[in-house]
Amino acid sequence: MFLNAFKYLIFCALFVSFTKPAAAQIKKDPVIDSLEKVLQTRPSDSSWINTMIRLANRNTENNNFRQTETLLSEIDAYCLANNIQPPYRFYWSRADLHFKRREIRDALQQMILSIEKMGDNPPQVDYAKAQNFLALLLLYDGQFAKSIDTYENNKQYIQDNDIGTLLTDVYSGLSAVYRNTGDVEMQRKYLEMMAESATLNNQKKQAANAWLRLGDLGMEKDSNFIYAIENYQKSLDLYKKLQDSGSISFVILRIGWNHYLDDNLDSALFHFFNSLEYSLPINRLTSITNAYGNIGTIYRDLGEYDKAIKYYKESIDYSLIAEDWYNLSWLYKDMSMMYETRNDYREAYLNLLKHKQFSDSLDMQRYRRGLSEARTRYEAEKAKSELEFLTLKLQQHKYLTYGFAGLIFLTVVIGYLLFRQFRSNSKRKLSEMNHKVSEVTQRNLRQQMNPHFIFNTLNSIQYYMYQHDKISTNNYLTKFSLLMRKTLENSQHTSIPIKDELDALELYLELESLRFKEKFEYSIEVHDDIDTMLMKIPTMLIQPYVENAISHGIIHKKDKGKVKITLEPEGNMIICTIEDNGIGREASMKQKKNGNNNHNSLGTKITESRLTLVNSLYGRNMKIDYSDLKDEQGLPAGTRVIIHIPIIT
Repeated sequence: MFLNAFKYLIFCALFVSFTKPAAAQIKKDPVIDSLEKVLQTRPSDSSWINTMIRLANRNTENNNFRQTETLLSEIDAYCLANNIQPPYRFYWSRADLHFKRREIRDALQQMILSIEKMGDNPPQVDYAKAQNFLALLLLYDGQFAKSIDTYENNKQYIQDNDIGTLLTDVYSGLSAVYRNTGDVEMQRKYLEMMAESATLNNQKKQAANAWLRLGDLGMEKDSNFIYAIENYQKSLDLYKKLQDSGSISFVILRIGWNHYLDDNLDSALFHFFNSLEYSLPINRLTSITNAYGNIGTIYRDLGEYDKAIKYYKESIDYSLIAEDWYNLSWLYKDMSMMYETRNDYREAYLNLLKHKQFSDSLDMQRYRRGLSEARTRYEAEKAKSELEFLTLKLQQHKYLTYGFAGLIFLTVVIGYLLFRQFRSNSKRKLSEMNHKVSEVTQRNLRQQMNPHFIFNTLNSIQYYMYQHDKISTNNYLTKFSLLMRKTLENSQHTSIPIKDELDALELYLELESLRFKEKFEYSIEVHDDIDTMLMKIPTMLIQPYVENAISHGIIHKKDKGKVKITLEPEGNMIICTIEDNGIGREASMKQKKNGNNNHNSLGTKITESRLTLVNSLYGRNMKIDYSDLKDEQGLPAGTRVIIHIPIIT
């Protein structure tokens, strides 16, 4: 309590000493220095506010988010004390800060407010840029239809007002939306339009980016390596004109990788060495490690193992400097496979252990990053609340001073109104903070679930590898990589479209079917009234229960099993039914007690612990019902799990 009072006295002293609040100490750069010099001239109100906004934006660009918060809070307090309406750029700066922190809903609110503040006759260029940013935020929030509408409307506005340079951003955004919806042809169409628009407006960097993304599309979606290389080459030519060594090295790596995928090892080797000529002088570690690692892989494929080991070790050395655990993980895995091919099982085993070590480190790094982000956000919200509390106390002090100079009755009325406003704002801020802490906690729980599934899948891949079943290993790895990509994409969001959840679930079922030699068959049925593209549900809720149906019920049957998943609408809920014809829960529990089943239902335990968070977060009655199925003789015939999942809009 004494500390809070001390902070309040310091804040009051600063306000009395200066007619306008001064910018706090920040990390210096030339732009910030020049802006601070402008502030020292004590400009007019509007000039001071605009300079502070530019200063806040510069700090956001430098990822100095706490300083940005301080500057924006000073602007807010100053406008409140002087009865000034903050300009639209103030709310835009807030939206940009929230976006950089991936607080998308908050960014959306501030951007909508910024556009409203522009009025009926907004500045044309700023309005068009604001609409592009709004459409991007809608994309990040998963509102794909609204994002497309916003981009299309802005496209017409830009054309009507002859602001051609901003069309490139519209086409770029539309291609990103269709990438998320899975519409490859529409994605390709808008990338080509982006390249055409950027070329027409002499926007070399945007054009290079468009050709690069078209190359990625050809590689990832079509496996058309010649088409991909042609587009990468166009991107490379532009980056060379821009003299962007970092981008040049990256694009050359892409070209080399496509030659490798096309089984053109000599061309691939040439390009990987060529990439090093650009990345080594500028010490671009990500490109260096990738190039050396791929060179090692090519020499491994050519059977020149000594050279392969040499370049693998070069990549490892640079990866250790960069602390790139992902790169180290795949390098040691490839080396393990190489030593196994040479029948050097001791080295194969040692490298496999190192692969597992760095793979675990990568998982732990992601988990700690999640905790760190949660802690940072909590502390930021706490500091923001304290600053707003001090601002309100200062305003209350000012009103009380004026009140004692006038009528006592007016003083009492003003004090009462301020007190009521303070209580209302405090409750609202506390509610928002609890909501965000709950959301961050839910994300951490999802991160705990991912390592559990990955561990089980890697065991299956390891089994095929040691059985020397290369076809099954390759098939399993391909599906596993697709599932990991889908899982990583889904885990970025609290809720995802039903289609994304079902795509990941189907990949998982395919992997399990391969793993258990097609011991079971499965089906996924979705009611026609369910729009899987627009309707969203909390992430990764269904898979743990399907996993239980397979591991506890189906695997222990002597004959072939069945798993049936159905989704039906019921009001504002989705009723997901998971039904299997396994041995039943009672028999499964007996086997577990007898030590015949070592499967740990960590996934369902974590999922069930999320129920309280989901219900609190969305105010829905989410629950799970279990029932045992019996045949005509009353014998166990499987298990049915019914999940009541809230639809999130």
